[in-house]
Amino acid sequence: MSRKSPLLAAVVLLAACSSTPADPATTSSTTTLPSADSGTTSTTRDPLARPPFCQSPWEADEVGIVEPAELDEISGAAASRTHPGVIWLHNDSGNEAAVFAVDTSGAELGRVALPDLAARDWEDMALGPGPEPGRDYLYLADIGDNRATREEVLIHRIPEPDPATGAVGGGETLHVTYPSGPAEAETLLVDPVNGDMLILGKALSGRTEVYELAGSLDWSVPHEATRVGEVVLGTFAVATGGDAGEDMIVVRTYDEVFAWERRPGESLATGLASSRCRVASVDEPQGEAIALAPDQLSFYTVSEGEQQPILQFADPAAPAL
Repeated sequence: MSRKSPLLAAVVLLAACSSTPADPATTSSTTTLPSADSGTTSTTRDPLARPPFCQSPWEADEVGIVEPAELDEISGAAASRTHPGVIWLHNDSGNEAAVFAVDTSGAELGRVALPDLAARDWEDMALGPGPEPGRDYLYLADIGDNRATREEVLIHRIPEPDPATGAVGGGETLHVTYPSGPAEAETLLVDPVNGDMLILGKALSGRTEVYELAGSLDWSVPHEATRVGEVVLGTFAVATGGDAGEDMIVVRTYDEVFAWERRPGESLATGLASSRCRVASVDEPQGEAIALAPDQLSFYTVSEGEQQPILQFADPAAPAL
C-alpha cells in the first residue's frame, strides 16, 4: 500500500528478531554520536539494560470496532492528549484528505475534511508540538512510495481539531527529500517534547533506514532529511507504523510490535539506538496503525479493512492506576 537538522554522526541501531512473540529478550545496539569538542555530548548506554516494559509480552484486549464505513484503509493513528479517549485515524492512498475522531469503542466522534491538502499516500500520523506553544498538532505523513519514484515526500501539520466542531486552521506542509533519492517509508515518529521527526523506511530485508528532521526547521522551504542510521527488525519484518512518547518508542510491523526506552532528555535517534524488545504479536489482516496511549502504559493497533477491531495492548507490569 501503501533546513537540515543539526549534524548527527551515524547511528547504527542493531537488534536481532525474536523467535517467539513472548520472547522479551533484548539485544545490544551501537551508537556513535559527535564528540564533546563538536559542540555536543557523547552518549553511551548499557546494552544489557532491560526496561520494565520488556519483562513480559503486553496483553491484547479488543476494546471496540471502527464504526465509520469510510475508514476501510486505516494506515495512521494517534491518541489525543487534549481530548481523553479520542483516537485520530486516517486512510491510506487514494482516499479523501480527512481525519476521523473515534472513541476507544470505535464510535465516530467527528470527521475533519482537509480540502486544502491532497492525500497521495498518507501512511502514518503523530501528535507533536508546533508553532503555537502548549498546543498539540497532528502530523500527517504523506511518505508512501511503493515504487520509489517520488522526488519529494510531504509532512502536513495542522493544529489538533476539536472533534466536536471539526474546526481547523493554520496548517502547513513540509517538503522533504532523502539524501540517496526516493525511498519507500510508512513510519513517522515525532518527539512530543521538541518536535524532532524521524522517518523509518520500509524494506523486506528488515534493515530499516532512519532519517531525521529537526523540530526547529523552517517549514516554508524544502529540506533534505539526514540519514542517522538503521534499525534491524529481522528479514521480512517491515516497519508499517510507529509512535513516540517521552519515555518509550513503539514501532510495528504487520504482525509484531517492538519497543525502546527513552531516558530524560534523550533524542529519538538515541532512544532507537538502545536495546529493544518485542512486546507483542498482532493478529490483523493488514496492520499498519499504532498509537501510544497518553500515559504510555498501553497502545492501540488497528488494521486496514472495513469495521476492524481496535486492539488495546496493556503493559502487565505497569502499576494499576
